[in-house]
Formats: sequence, structure tokens, C-alpha cells
Amino acid sequence: MDDKYVVKKTIEILAPAMKVWEALTQASLTKKYMFGYSVKSYWSAGSSILWENNFEGKTVIRKGKVIEVEHGKFLKFTDYNPEIDPSEDESRHALITYRLESKNEYTVLKVTDDCSGDAKKFEDSNKFWNTVLPKLKELLEH
Repeated sequence: MDDKYVVKKTIEILAPAMKVWEALTQASLTKKYMFGYSVKSYWSAGSSILWENNFEGKTVIRKGKVIEVEHGKFLKFTDYNPEIDPSEDESRHALITYRLESKNEYTVLKVTDDCSGDAKKFEDSNKFWNTVLPKLKELLEH
């Protein structure tokens, strides 16, 4: 892993870890803070992930696969946009990890997004998480 292209973000959220987990994995909640994307998955290792959004009358889809999961604590998955990069080669897909740690009444959420050595993906991902994580925090704390 080339750390030069890995986005690393940490945020403290005044909510229990299971509430944060639900916000990360339930379509009705992801839609509220993740630019309208709803997520679908069985959230078990090997299961597919489908992110879906309706943008300007067009359905936009992102795909991925769950690599590793410990419900309420840890999630590692791939992510890619098949319209931009139709490759099924997982080495070209972003690898995203969520780690949730309880700290008193807070949950510390650590996100890493390995952008597979791609400077443009890294730049876009950095902007994405800088926008999404504060929205997630606001959703859960209000």
C-alpha cells in the first residue's frame, strides 16, 4: 500500500457505536448524508455492495464487495464506479476501511480509503470524506 494515495480520516461522534454502524450500513440513513446514495448489502464477507443514487434523472451506481466485517466494530470493502472504471480487476478498486471504537459516550470512527495509487481518486476521495463525515456527525448528534 502506497500511503501517498491513502486518505485517512478520524472523527468523534457523540453516539453509541451501534448507532454509528447503522448509519454506515443502512440505506435509509446513508441517503441522508452521502449525497443521496442508498447502500444495499448483506454485510458479510464476500457479499456485494451496491450504492445507488438518482442524479438529475439518471441512476448512478457504485459497486463493491465486503472483504472483512465485524458488526459494529470493523468493515473493509472495495468500491468503484463501473461507468468510470468498468474493470473487474479489484486491485484497481478503492479499498475502504471503517473502524469504530467506543470512547466514553463517543464513538471514534476511523476511515481509510486506499485509492489504488491514483492521484485523481485520492483528491476526489479526500474531498468526499471531508464533506461526508461532518454530515454523518450532524445526523447522529441531532
